[in-house]
Amino acid sequence: MVTPSSAGEDPAADSGTAYPLRRTPTQDRASRQVERILDAACAEVVERGYDAASTSSIARRAEIAVGSVYRYFPDKRTLIQAIERRNQHRYTEAVRERLAAVADWREAVDVTLDTFREMHRTDPGFRAVVLSGLGDPDLEATPGEFDDQHAGEFAELLVLRFGARDSHEFRLSVTLTIAMGEALSHLAERLPADDVEYVLAQGRPALHRLLEPHLP
Repeated sequence: MVTPSSAGEDPAADSGTAYPLRRTPTQDRASRQVERILDAACAEVVERGYDAASTSSIARRAEIAVGSVYRYFPDKRTLIQAIERRNQHRYTEAVRERLAAVADWREAVDVTLDTFREMHRTDPGFRAVVLSGLGDPDLEATPGEFDDQHAGEFAELLVLRFGARDSHEFRLSVTLTIAMGEALSHLAERLPADDVEYVLAQGRPALHRLLEPHLP
């Protein structure tokens, strides 16, 4: 959630990107083309839905040949997985920067939640992943892979920065906190503005209470 995976665990470490590719771009122009493909896929899913979007329509939107899409991504499912990994990288960087001056673990929870909400509102990539149904085992490489990675990274932050007592129960509590925080964010996005503050005011303390037994 807030710290990068080690090089040995990052499937994209050799390609220099935040996600694995079928073929590694060797020039800046090729790297920009990959980003354009991902941006086009985001726009297609947001506008037309995951089922209606196709590699052909994504290629047209990116103004490239469909073969160029297949050069890097074997199918639409892999494209969405790459978007999520890019999201994860962007989110990690944004949260790391914002947490630099945070001295209280409750504030750290709030900052990660607020950043998640902000990026879902402003970054089409986040909306595309939600609309594609990522979280379904048919779309994820392994069920729960993205939430589990977020939870593991945030648990490490709480241990190293705030003195959390590491244990199996603590890790489960962090996983539950991540899942509840994402659900709270999605709920807030679809409520009338007048209701959002009430829901967040009730929801934040619930997230804090899950972690309180494991922190000083």
